[in-house]
Amino acid sequence: MSQLYKLLLSTALLFCIGAHAQSYFGTLDSVYSNTYKKSRDFFVYLPKDVREGKDSTARYPVLYVLDGGSHYLSVAGMVKELSEFSGNMMIPKMIVVCIPPYNRTNELTPYPIAKNKQMPYTKETGGADLFIHFLENDILKYVASKYPVSNYRTLVGHSFGGIFALNVLAKHKYLFDNYIVIDPSTWYDDRKFSKQVLDSLSKNNYAGKSLFVGIANTTEIADTLIVKKETSMYSEHERSILAFCTGVRTIKNNGLRFYSKYYPDDDHSSVPTIATYDGLRTIFFKNRFSYAAVEAPSFKPATDIPFFFESQSKQLGYTISVPSDVLERCDAIYKRKRDVIRQKAVRDLYTSLYPEAAKKYIENDN
Repeated sequence: MSQLYKLLLSTALLFCIGAHAQSYFGTLDSVYSNTYKKSRDFFVYLPKDVREGKDSTARYPVLYVLDGGSHYLSVAGMVKELSEFSGNMMIPKMIVVCIPPYNRTNELTPYPIAKNKQMPYTKETGGADLFIHFLENDILKYVASKYPVSNYRTLVGHSFGGIFALNVLAKHKYLFDNYIVIDPSTWYDDRKFSKQVLDSLSKNNYAGKSLFVGIANTTEIADTLIVKKETSMYSEHERSILAFCTGVRTIKNNGLRFYSKYYPDDDHSSVPTIATYDGLRTIFFKNRFSYAAVEAPSFKPATDIPFFFESQSKQLGYTISVPSDVLERCDAIYKRKRDVIRQKAVRDLYTSLYPEAAKKYIENDN
């Protein structure tokens, strides 16, 4: 493991230990890797419901993030903000697992390549197959054995991490449901790798899978039509991504839900945070529960609230229970509107789903 990542891991751990008792910055965990024959560290963020043991039967989707030492704090904070803050439900409550590479160039690149102009440092390339094995057989299995996870998983990768994610999508699509690929190095091996991915996407069924690609402005030319006409080595990174996205769009009937977004005001270093945010919002765009709908005269809380989360469960492929904070917020809405009948319906639903929590809530509210 590099000294940089050791420093980042240690710093984050100090944040966790030194924080105020009511604060939570996540957990530094580790697993012995049978793949690499040594212990490997990673970060875990747990939703508040898990930390408080609110529902022992609940299972949560997992967001796996490559380059974990660099992106842990931003991604964990983002997931908390979008899924838990003030009853926010822009995305589902998720467990976040951030995995730092120990030898980034080796572990994230798909196969060895000879020295070329785009990448003169090629000695360590080509260890992705081993890292995929580590991810599947060490990390995923360990996380499933220790944390309350569902089988619904999302992978986020930037740059080399982006082509690693595409490599997994092409060869091991069953490992993840969604792939958020940020400014990937699709120029790798003179674009031969990205052509292999496109070939796999064209020949296989990707029903139920989502791919979001974020594209940074690395040429400082805001108009992508002009970028596509460039021929310089400097523009190859951006041109290769644009060409890859065009290639994905030409593939028909493979079932893949594909999205892409160009960021004219962001470069390769600044794009990960905003692209991760947009990727999550895009993939989970149907997740948000509408409190405006709750106030509509036609809304029937006893049936419409459970139906929404049943529909979400079917769409995402794992069970999403009705969150207690949603019920409490709906109760507050009907209380404010003095809608006694629908407030009672919400409280009855709350009591049927979470008897003890509902009892405490109602007692405190009276």
